[in-house]
Amino acid sequence: MRKHLGQIALDIDGTITDATHHAPEEVVHFLHSLEEKGWEITFITGRTFAFASRVVGKFDFPFYLAVQNGADILLMPEKKRVVRHYLDEKALAILQQAYEGEQEDFLIYAGYEQGDFCYFRPERFSVKMRAHLRKIMALSPEPWKEVESFDFKQGLAFPLAKCLGTKESMQRVCKRLQMHPELSATLIRDPLAADEDAVYLILVTGARATKGEALNSVKELTGGGGVTIAAGDDLNDVSMLEVADIKIVMASAPSEMLPMATLVAEHGQQHGIITALNKAILT
Repeated sequence: MRKHLGQIALDIDGTITDATHHAPEEVVHFLHSLEEKGWEITFITGRTFAFASRVVGKFDFPFYLAVQNGADILLMPEKKRVVRHYLDEKALAILQQAYEGEQEDFLIYAGYEQGDFCYFRPERFSVKMRAHLRKIMALSPEPWKEVESFDFKQGLAFPLAKCLGTKESMQRVCKRLQMHPELSATLIRDPLAADEDAVYLILVTGARATKGEALNSVKELTGGGGVTIAAGDDLNDVSMLEVADIKIVMASAPSEMLPMATLVAEHGQQHGIITALNKAILT
């Protein structure tokens, strides 16, 4: 019987990736060795399945993958979905209201089973933001669908909405969305945006689609037990870190996250996750 040492839950961007947004071979081999020793490895990301696959496709051992902040959790590498928490059409009215008086717009993600394309209303975005959207579109294996309105048929279910705009605008929208307990809304800086662009995102999912809930679900699926280690670098990782016994915060994380850290790790470009996990395991 395989020994069970505990859980290791990892964000992807900025945690296990380098400047190319891929996991270095040293990190891949290190995590494989931990899995062989008896650690359950889970990747919990705000990325879509299609985008996350570009990184985790390198891992050929059994692991769990929670995408879009836990809206879908899959057992990999067989891509078997084990948990799903989606939004319905009621969330659209809340999003529309939250954007009143603001520039830009939000995207509706169709889900990994439909190729992770987005529904979007191009005329509501500025020229500058449309240029940024083209970077996001390039990550989708399926073409995006242009629509004039989000008047979908009843029964619509979708994993995530992504709000885009300036930091100040997104702070206002996020505050409005957080008034609705049926939603989870997390503000982060867009990792795909250049520094000078300063595009901010709000990742909007159902209340149960958070990284913390995803980690709890995986612990139930694997029988729990042992120590739980989690590592992340942005505000959508906070709920996951709160579940963990040992909390690794990347040095590149927002400053308000650093006080919760058991360990602070160097950025992914320095393979800091390897050093931090080695320390965590010995703690």
